[in-house]
Amino acid sequence: MTAGLSSPGRIDTLVRRFDQNYRDKVAWWRDYPLPCLGCGIKGHHFRQRRSRARISALVDVNPHKQGRFAPGTGTAVVGPESLRGRPVRSIIVMNPLYRDEVAQAAHELGLAPDIIGA
Repeated sequence: MTAGLSSPGRIDTLVRRFDQNYRDKVAWWRDYPLPCLGCGIKGHHFRQRRSRARISALVDVNPHKQGRFAPGTGTAVVGPESLRGRPVRSIIVMNPLYRDEVAQAAHELGLAPDIIGA
């Protein structure tokens, strides 16, 4: 007989799997410097909450935000063009609605990074 989805053993397994997946993702963020697209409140909050992650830059298309630094972390805010020629393996996108747009812009810059939703 198969254990139900809400059986104590199944719940325990799911909790352990979630915990390990979370730890693996945090470790991955620490290992690779990543640009993070989107400097609105979600981008700043993400950067502050992931202070141990190696976020190399906050990228925003708004020219009024570029050349400044994120409050609380001092992370540089740069334009997408600044990524050209850099060894960008992955980009974190704050809003999944822009995933395809970011992938296209990266391609136009000569990049082929993994696009990761936050």
